[in-house]
Amino acid sequence: MEQSIANNTNTNNNNNHILGSKIRPPSVLGASLKLTPAKSPILKPAARPPHRPPHYSTLSLQTVIGTTTSNPNGFSFHEPTKSFALCAGSATILAEIDEDLNISQRFFRARPTASPVNPIQSFYNTSTPPTTPDTRTRSLQPTGRASTINGAPYANSPNSEWGENTSSRTWTSRERIKAITCVSISPNGRFLATGYSPRVLIFSTAKDSPLDIPLSIMMDHSFGIRSLAFSPTSQYLATLGDINDGFLFIWSVNLKNGAAKLHSTNKCTSFVRDICWMGNSLITVGIRHVKVWRLTDPRPNSPSKQQRFTLDAPVPSPSSSSPKALAGRNCLLGTLGDCTFTCVASISDSEAIVCSDSGMVCILDDTRTQQKLHFVKSVAFGISSIAVDHESGMVWLGGRGRIIQRSSIVELKSLISQSPTYPDYDERLSSTPKTKMPAIISMGVFSTHMVTVDSTRAIRVCPLDRVGEDNVETLVETSMPAHRDAVLGIGLLKSSNPHEADFFTWSSGGTVNFWSLQGRCRATRKVDLEQLPGNDDDKNELKILRTTADMRTFISGDKYGVIRLITGDPWECTNEVRAHGGEVTDIAVQANNAGVIMVATCGRDRMVQLFKIAHNSLDLIQTMDEHVGAVGRLLLLNDGERLLSCSSDRTVIVRDRMTRETDGDTTIAFSLSRVLTLKASPVSMALYPDGEDTLILSTIDRHIHRFDIPSGRQIHSFKASDPETNDTVVVSSLMANCEIPEQSPPLLVGVSTTDKSIRVYDFEKDVLLTREFGHTEGVSDIVLLETKSEDTNAKGKKTLISTGLDGIIMIWNLSILQQQPVQETQQIAPVRAEDVTPAKELTAVKPPLRRILSKTELAGYQRLDGYSSSPTPVREQSPPRVRKKTSRYTISPSISKIGYNSPTISTPPLPPPRRSSVMMPDYKSRRSPSPPSPKPQPSKTLSVKKVTAAYGVPLMIFALAQNLMAIPSTTPLPLHLHILANSAV
Repeated sequence: MEQSIANNTNTNNNNNHILGSKIRPPSVLGASLKLTPAKSPILKPAARPPHRPPHYSTLSLQTVIGTTTSNPNGFSFHEPTKSFALCAGSATILAEIDEDLNISQRFFRARPTASPVNPIQSFYNTSTPPTTPDTRTRSLQPTGRASTINGAPYANSPNSEWGENTSSRTWTSRERIKAITCVSISPNGRFLATGYSPRVLIFSTAKDSPLDIPLSIMMDHSFGIRSLAFSPTSQYLATLGDINDGFLFIWSVNLKNGAAKLHSTNKCTSFVRDICWMGNSLITVGIRHVKVWRLTDPRPNSPSKQQRFTLDAPVPSPSSSSPKALAGRNCLLGTLGDCTFTCVASISDSEAIVCSDSGMVCILDDTRTQQKLHFVKSVAFGISSIAVDHESGMVWLGGRGRIIQRSSIVELKSLISQSPTYPDYDERLSSTPKTKMPAIISMGVFSTHMVTVDSTRAIRVCPLDRVGEDNVETLVETSMPAHRDAVLGIGLLKSSNPHEADFFTWSSGGTVNFWSLQGRCRATRKVDLEQLPGNDDDKNELKILRTTADMRTFISGDKYGVIRLITGDPWECTNEVRAHGGEVTDIAVQANNAGVIMVATCGRDRMVQLFKIAHNSLDLIQTMDEHVGAVGRLLLLNDGERLLSCSSDRTVIVRDRMTRETDGDTTIAFSLSRVLTLKASPVSMALYPDGEDTLILSTIDRHIHRFDIPSGRQIHSFKASDPETNDTVVVSSLMANCEIPEQSPPLLVGVSTTDKSIRVYDFEKDVLLTREFGHTEGVSDIVLLETKSEDTNAKGKKTLISTGLDGIIMIWNLSILQQQPVQETQQIAPVRAEDVTPAKELTAVKPPLRRILSKTELAGYQRLDGYSSSPTPVREQSPPRVRKKTSRYTISPSISKIGYNSPTISTPPLPPPRRSSVMMPDYKSRRSPSPPSPKPQPSKTLSVKKVTAAYGVPLMIFALAQNLMAIPSTTPLPLHLHILANSAV
């Protein structure tokens, strides 16, 4: 027992030593330490590493339909390779035309955080590019465990990140890609330059080059990029910023590796529409603006100046050399000062053709650095694009109404000597009437064909020998059609359909296109929309379009609440009714067991309408008005036996179908069965594919819920957030996919209206698998198409198709792969010799020992003989009540004279006080003896304690009175003692 007490004392002393010590352990296995002192001396367990899902997914862009090119700056062509570049949202399309006029595409797109092959030190923007602050909590890892090679992360391309933690693949909202505004292909065909707000990227056009790693990134511009242009020798690249940026940069480009260096610069604050190189001079044209910028090469130092430098003089680094000032000079416009020049093209090293939106054609002559602008002719249409074929010596002018006019360079030069008089301003307005017909905005000339891009975002390839004879639309041999306006939705088609299409899309203007997965348009249809007279500000739009399973019938809904019934073959509207007082938000179509096709519609007027298709007409069956807010989505389940509707009033109403026989005819109606009340308004809802009893809901409070429809009970809910940044988003256009054993977990696909991203979740573990940005405007809809392989062991192909308000359709390939174990990924790093031998852990940094015995364990111990109390400092039990306490004293035998006689009781030793400290046995032996206390005189009176213990309170008072009477009378007594003594007597 003495040994255990000593051990306990030493343990406490060690604990106190650690509390007051300044030793800070560098690392403790299985514990995390803070740099600041903690209140508790006990080390907390290490934080668990972030959960890694067993699967991870990748979204790779396969096909882009449409373009966002709206001016000549967004188009560039290269005649020797028959290739041209276009802007398509956040990507750049590099298309090539083969001999059979088949168009193949490649898509270039780099992350904002991508590192170039050739790093460039910015001259003006010396600060590092803005990046998203990393607020993630990272666990401490040994330095030898990092997956690096030679001290640098090993990665051939950003695609190598897909094997790492899934959270590293997501892009934050501040890192998403911006819209591409301009492109340029170098004359040697080796480089592709793209510009967006506010960076310029140079890619390699080689077949084996990565599409997501640029060769160089220039970040000297502060705002958006308006124009890009390579010099005829591909040695210089001109970049012009927006009007807010106001800078024109000339970059020298290394022809071997694509490295760029700032050569010269100057301010340019004019409204520039187009730029073009003319030899070593750059021409900028715009609103009342034609200017020539001359590039001066650096002169070599003279030998006399070179001799002045000593051998010890430091050699200036190339990065420290400042750019030169770019010299520019405006052209005298004269009476053309009110023109807006839209396009320019060079015809020689000293001559260029400049055109305006009023049909004016001019030649800029800079033979002797005169830079004189000559007016040569005027056409009857506004010119928006120009193309020059140097081999044939022809010039093509494109403008409004898809008109293309051909002229000879020799003919235009001959008109300079004639000094033609150009019409005045009023005559130009009358000769170029304002028309709403599409215009040719870009052109590219190859050997036998011409590529045109018009304002309808349609890309056409026409035979060159017939251009100019008729409208371009009638001369098309092959085309890449696209929607002219915003694409509002998408629908899937079955494999067997008349158009052999995989899906269809519709735009706000009523255009319906049927597409294949390769991006080819199989058919185009038009839904006629009624426009109210005098209401140009609020035009009617096609909001929703649904079809039956056999594609024989289409049902459309517009902004004015009109429902139209359209037959598929031939395309004809057979019936139209106004079902709602406002916009139609959703349509659900399903056939029941009897073959009756039911159509349910909902709108912003809070109504749900039920129709039946009979004899190519819509018959109204029932109007349901249970909601008090706008109804957003509808679902028909179990062959039309159940109807679900969600509304902004935060409810989901479940209705069951009822039938009634009337004169041999079966009448259908829906009655309210259950109401699901939510905490926030629902945004989208879908069914789980395995069973139609599980409802998936996304709400405006950024949650995704699962409900059991028969019981109305909520099964599960999670917040749609990113694992790293904890940013939450609102998810719409939900679509679920079943689990494939050993291949893919259950997937949930949606669109984030917050950051315009496409998201894929692991529906079982509520984990974000991947997220990608592609559309520069809002994403309107998304569908998941799964193509099963003929081989049962092979994985099926998953394809995501997204539509955007920018008029772009993107086709993505969704891949689900197994996550690599952590042990395998850690073996990539080389193991050092010092990591193999475990380091000795210091005893001073170990946690103090603890062994606290419980009351149950203490009950099994027995006290040692000779000790009145347990030496172990155990908490004593509370004393019993007074009435149950036994007497420790007996009455003295002298009480027998009063008439009481009782046996004498032995007096037990007094227990130690409750709060007295326990003394050590050796401590008692070393204590100095106290002086002896004086012995009290024996009293002949009765002992108060003995009387009280034996006979209670009455005898105590009697004994006290006896003692008081024995006190001499000279001794003063308090008044209450006199009263007590008299009462006792």
